[in-house]
Amino acid sequence: MTMKTDSKLYTYSLIGLSILAVGGIATFFIFRNKNKSNEMSNEVSNQAGNEVNNQVSVDKSKNYIIGDSQTPLIDRNSQKAKRIGEQGGMQNLWEGGQGLNWLKQAVDKYPTTADVNSIIINIGTNGGFNANENVAGLVGSIRSKFPNAKLYAVKGSWGWGGNKNVTQQKVDIYYDKFSKSGVTLIPTPIGVTSNPHNNIPVYATIGREIDSLIK
Repeated sequence: MTMKTDSKLYTYSLIGLSILAVGGIATFFIFRNKNKSNEMSNEVSNQAGNEVNNQVSVDKSKNYIIGDSQTPLIDRNSQKAKRIGEQGGMQNLWEGGQGLNWLKQAVDKYPTTADVNSIIINIGTNGGFNANENVAGLVGSIRSKFPNAKLYAVKGSWGWGGNKNVTQQKVDIYYDKFSKSGVTLIPTPIGVTSNPHNNIPVYATIGREIDSLIK
């Protein structure tokens, strides 16, 4: 009688272990498939977001100049590029006396706008062309907010105020960081001047160069 009982208990134990094993395997595959489903869903979502940007029709008239107090003068001398708005401030991505960090903060707050054709960056003068500034971070923010825009940069001005002793070499090192981040440099800098806030002739040259590059 005892042997029969032990045999039955052994058999039931084997059956129980088999059921637990099958249940565990089934649970593993259910969670694995669920994770795969979530990964596929995220991938499809990302692809859809990219496709939306790619399908947006870029407005060729939307070529915006952003930056510091020299921005209105570049605007004045270009036929194709303009400020987002005439009033300086974060909402229009330009303001006198501001530097790269301010501009990055303004761009980060700006709504994503996929139909902009190009962005002309005019920054660096008020920061003394500091090569330690986060140029790559600014460029990354601009690309995030204007995903279909071609990016250009105008080299600032020196030889006046706090930039009186700045050298061409220092300026070139600074803007080389923009170039390495994939930004096209406008050939002519605002350059050495006693007052960059006057409509000096170099702005007309810069305006023509911008217009020739914008497509």
